[in-house]
Amino acid sequence: MTATVETGPDSLITALRLPVWNALADRADALRRTLPARPDDALERWEWWHGMTSEQQRRAALLEHLEALCGHIAGRPALGYAPDDPLPLAALEEADGFTNGHVADLMTTYRAARIG
Repeated sequence: MTATVETGPDSLITALRLPVWNALADRADALRRTLPARPDDALERWEWWHGMTSEQQRRAALLEHLEALCGHIAGRPALGYAPDDPLPLAALEEADGFTNGHVADLMTTYRAARIG
């Protein structure tokens, strides 16, 4: 049985927040496992970055992006996104293809509500 969801923007945000966050977090975890451990120290991080191949650097940049979006959805505004935007369209774009059909339908409805 599929639960029905109201299609108002606030209802859609409530319905989408967790599944979108889960999709982004799962993608980030998968990327994290393919990369060398990321150090916290700035100098070590610089060395970490320059010690990777270009493909690893691309995955590391995507990991940073996904982590920033997860933080934003969790209430820690990310640079480049309006602090009062609870569910940036970029988060939906990154979650595309990583959710079930019901969530994908809700994402389509939410996009239409934001644009319209």
